[in-house]
Amino acid sequence: FQNPSGSTLSEDRRAKLLDIAEKYDLIIFEDDPYGHLRYAGDHVPTIFSMDKKQSGRVVYACSFSKILAPGTRVAWIVGDPDLMQKMVMIKQGTNLCSSVVAQALVYEYCRLGHLEGFLPKIITHYGKKRDAMEAGFKKYLPSNTVYNTPEGGFFFWLQVPGIDSTTLFMKAIEHGVAFVTGPSFFVDGSGLDFMRTCFTFAQPEELEEGAKRLGAAIKAL
Repeated sequence: FQNPSGSTLSEDRRAKLLDIAEKYDLIIFEDDPYGHLRYAGDHVPTIFSMDKKQSGRVVYACSFSKILAPGTRVAWIVGDPDLMQKMVMIKQGTNLCSSVVAQALVYEYCRLGHLEGFLPKIITHYGKKRDAMEAGFKKYLPSNTVYNTPEGGFFFWLQVPGIDSTTLFMKAIEHGVAFVTGPSFFVDGSGLDFMRTCFTFAQPEELEEGAKRLGAAIKAL
């Protein structure tokens, strides 16, 4: 699930992407931190799993920071062994070594099978929060607000035609709510009428209140 839009590639488009990579001898880095957090819709296989030839041209990455605890700062990658060794050397030059304690805790948690039991709980938990935020949007935001309900991930990607999200941000702060402005995700600084909101931290009642405050900030512009 892409950040910020929350969208995800269909299986057909993933297959076409893999075909293009094979045709032009490209490497695909499949960054998938939110893929395990699906609240609706059908599971879509990873590009890595679709590489039946095991060509080694797909590197798959995922993070325990999104599916277990953000403080772990532990992730994993899967790919061609030779390429993995080179990536390990690059990483060592970047930060020397990730926390061994955090890695050991995550390893033991997974070894004991706890992650399989935890994921359904967190998916249900986050799914309720997503629904609460959307209910607040429907109730308090302008009728011309455009968004797609994310089937997974952490975010809503909103477009409110005619507003400047950088100006709205300051007004929203005055109302006690915040978001990430659209231009933060555009290299050319466009996307002024877009904004990204996150629903995973606040409680459902707080999410509805946040939507109410955001709606009030828009009206106050």
